[in-house]
Order: sequence, then C-alpha cells, then structure tokens
Amino acid sequence: MKLKLKLCLLFIGIAVAFTACKKSASNPSTLAPKDVATQVALNVSQSLFGGLGVDLSNGLDAPSSFAVNPRGGGLGGPRSLSAVHNKNISRGSVLAGLANPDCGLVVDTTLNFSDTSNGSATSIAGSYGFSFTCTNNVVSGFNTRDNLTISFSNASVSFTYKVAENLTLLSLNPSIDDSNLSIKGSLASNGSYQYLTGTKKSGSEVFNYTLSSLIYSPATGNIVSGSAAFTTTGSGPNGTWNYQGTITFLGNQMAKVTINGTAYNVNLQTGVVS
Repeated sequence: MKLKLKLCLLFIGIAVAFTACKKSASNPSTLAPKDVATQVALNVSQSLFGGLGVDLSNGLDAPSSFAVNPRGGGLGGPRSLSAVHNKNISRGSVLAGLANPDCGLVVDTTLNFSDTSNGSATSIAGSYGFSFTCTNNVVSGFNTRDNLTISFSNASVSFTYKVAENLTLLSLNPSIDDSNLSIKGSLASNGSYQYLTGTKKSGSEVFNYTLSSLIYSPATGNIVSGSAAFTTTGSGPNGTWNYQGTITFLGNQMAKVTINGTAYNVNLQTGVVS
C-alpha cells in the first residue's frame, strides 16, 4: 500500500442564510436546535470522510489521502466552511510521498506550509501522525493523530480554522479487503472568520465529538451504526448557539441528532432535516 500525504485547501466566500432566524448584528438571536442539528451532522460526516483531516472513506488505505478542507460557518459564516463547489475557489496544495507502511510503522511529524498567490494567502501548520497495527502480518487498522491550524485571507474574507483528531480504525475482518470498519476516538474543530468588506460580519464556532464504535461500510460508503456525543458553541450574524447532545447513525446516509430531548433526522449528504 503506497502512502501519500495530500493536503488540499478549498475556500469559497458564500454566506448561508437561515430564513427561520431573525438576524441582528447588535443583538443576534439564539439559533434553533433544528438549524444546529444539520451542521452538527454534516460536520462530523465531512470530517471523517474527506472534509477535515484523514479521509477514512477508503478504509485501510485512508492514510493515502489526507485532506484539509476547512468548512463550517454554515451557521452564519463563509460557505468556505461548508464545501460547495463554486468558481471563486482559491486552492493551495502540497503532496508528499512516504514509504509503504510495514506492520508497526509509526509516522509522526510536523507540517509548515504557506502559499501566497492570486491575491490570497494560505497556511497550514501543526503536527500529524499515523501508527499501523497488524493481524497475522496483514494491516488491520491504524491510529491517526493530527493537530493543525489552517489560515486563509484575501481581499474580502479572513479566517483561521483549527482541527484536532485522535482516531482508531480497525477492520472487523482483516482477511477481507472491504470488511466493515470500527471507528472510535475524538474530533474537535474550531474556527473564526471576518468579512473585510461590506458590513464586515464576523463569527466563530466550536465543535467537539466523542465517537463510540461507529461501524463503517467501505463497500457502501455508509456509517451503518454507532453513536457520538457532541458539544458545540458559536456566534455569527444569524445568531448564537450553545448545545450538547448525541448523534445516532442510522445507515443509508441518515443520522438522528438529539438536542434537548428532541430528535432530528438529518440526511448526511444533503443536510435536509426530516
């Protein structure tokens, strides 16, 4: 298995409007749990599968793709923190090749990358690491730890985003290439943004998750079961929020987010709440 480290930054300056919320720059309202439930579900799904940090969608080949795709801000900030494709993307990338992992290999290093081009400045700095486990000399899982700070600025927007992960992935049957996988550990992300033109809006957000033995199917691209506890706080032009709760994964790209005793079913691909 060839191991490559790929870091990508996608930044898009589109704001998300929550029409159900009354907005006030001087006295923002509290965002409804339903609006926050959507972002909580999308944030954890995108973080695990290509949005922030290690992309686990390829199973035990996951370390070959490491993406940093700052998103969030879907609760009032730049849509750059929500990953929609748009002609205004600014992109910086760096690609490094590493040797094929053997059983017991540990990769633990630091990163310091910056780029200035097309009127924008980007940087990524921090640490990341992998350690692999084997069963009968077959790679059966890995641990990943990363702690990165991502910054971006251009003439219209500036933001800083931090992401930290401590995850363990194990194959439920190492002898089968597309065996279901167990994922557990913790995810954390926080960011702040500032629009530099117009009304010069600003905001911040924090998401923390503790994952309890999620079961992921590489064959179908679904989290088929498992749960996570979360806390989230933030503020922005559309309001403030401070919630905690749980996420129960239902399979078929659906999750149930429970806040204050009320459950919201969220589509992990579209964010639609039912």
